[in-house]
Amino acid sequence: MKDSMLFTILAGVSIFIVGQFFLKLVLEPIVEFKKSLGELSAFFLREQSKITNAHCTVEIEHELKGLASTLLSTKQAIPFYSFFSMLRWLPSTKDLYSACGSLNLISYYVMPNNPDIESKPDTCFKIRDEMSKIAKCLNVKISYSEL
Repeated sequence: MKDSMLFTILAGVSIFIVGQFFLKLVLEPIVEFKKSLGELSAFFLREQSKITNAHCTVEIEHELKGLASTLLSTKQAIPFYSFFSMLRWLPSTKDLYSACGSLNLISYYVMPNNPDIESKPDTCFKIRDEMSKIAKCLNVKISYSEL
């Protein structure tokens, strides 16, 4: 009788520890990553007209760079990221790096007082192409026309 009670207690404690391990090391980082994707989507929807017209403030430029670095840092916190991306729960590493590169490129295009903007009138089209690339790579909504 004592052995079965001890076994039951040990099994319960073991299940609790494994559950907490899975929750803290796998599920919470995935939720944090998904939250970062939501913040990216909200940012593009909120600042869409300024970004697509390349008339941004320094804060918007810095926020674009911050979003790219946040995505990469939250990706690093997820163990077995490639496994979850294989299951299509998360974007592939290649797509994530491509989207972060596009975010950095957009932040360059929208930089206030950028001398290249005046000489290249097709910049707005380039920004729109990069935004579409981000939407495709990360599977996020970045414009109201997609909703």
